Amino acid sequence: MDSTVDRLTQFGLSETEAETYLAVLERGSATVADVGSATDISTGYVYDLVESLADRGLVVVDDHRTPTQVRAVDPESAIESMTEELTDLESDLSERFTDTERDYPAIELVRARQTLYQRLETLIDDAEAEIFMMVPAPVADRLTGPLERARDRGVFVALLLGGGDSEAVERATDVASVVRTWEPPVESLVVIDDEAAVTSDSSLLRGEHRDGDYGLVLEQSPKTAGAIGSQWFNFWAAGEEVASADPRPLPAEGLSFRHGVFVATKHAAETDIEVTADLFPGQDHATLTGTVVEIKQGLLEPTTYDFPVQNTLVLDVDGERVTVGGPGAFVEDYSVKSLTIREQSD
Repeated sequence: MDSTVDRLTQFGLSETEAETYLAVLERGSATVADVGSATDISTGYVYDLVESLADRGLVVVDDHRTPTQVRAVDPESAIESMTEELTDLESDLSERFTDTERDYPAIELVRARQTLYQRLETLIDDAEAEIFMMVPAPVADRLTGPLERARDRGVFVALLLGGGDSEAVERATDVASVVRTWEPPVESLVVIDDEAAVTSDSSLLRGEHRDGDYGLVLEQSPKTAGAIGSQWFNFWAAGEEVASADPRPLPAEGLSFRHGVFVATKHAAETDIEVTADLFPGQDHATLTGTVVEIKQGLLEPTTYDFPVQNTLVLDVDGERVTVGGPGAFVEDYSVKSLTIREQSD
């Protein structure tokens, strides 16, 4: 089947309707007999087909002339007519749609460059708290739009950019919370909200597609996202910081843990701060409030961690030294869901 015929059938035309429409379109105007001869369809059946096409707004039938003439509507108007039908259909379907939260991981193997970019843009636009990306600098450049929208929503964005494209790196500094670079070419690792992750051969995203290149997109998969995030931090430690944005002003409420570490590190250089940590269920407390006495982190220079993936706040809570970490914390005393940071009260 002709690829154009195939695409037209996806919009509800039968194969014979699509072939008839293309025959008219290629001629601009033709008699029913000419269309039948071009498509090898009987003249009687062509009459039925062109009437159906006319009802769809694709052709105009002039049966006041002898022989009957069929004239194609210009494609722009025809597509507009089809778009209106799809919009009406979308409205009808939306009224019937019941949204449900997927409670299982989704795994997708992507081999097409454009599809992988579309998945990345969608995941970035859906990000609520934080985005960690290791990609070649031109890839981040192509994603500037969705990254800028994420930043404007208050999402924490950390970019590790590979390669030597200094102009792309410069543009990335306008849309990220912190940017590091690493001279060698890098593969692509993306982690979003500790829920979604993308890993890919970077040649696929750069448009240097080779046989066997693919991207792997995982959603609703916190364990896998956490593992890829740990790998990301190991690469992050090898990079060199080139820019970091100003933090949110204080008080800053409802921050993801690593975003909170970033904000705390920035403000702690200027003033004493305290935090209220909203803890994950199943721990000794629902919340903890204390003064920040030490920060062990690898997001900003100078780093103060004991190991690359460490991001820890050490708090004085009623005279007791307590350590808090993010989701899945394993060396800290408590695991934190979100942070509120403020200047220390007198």
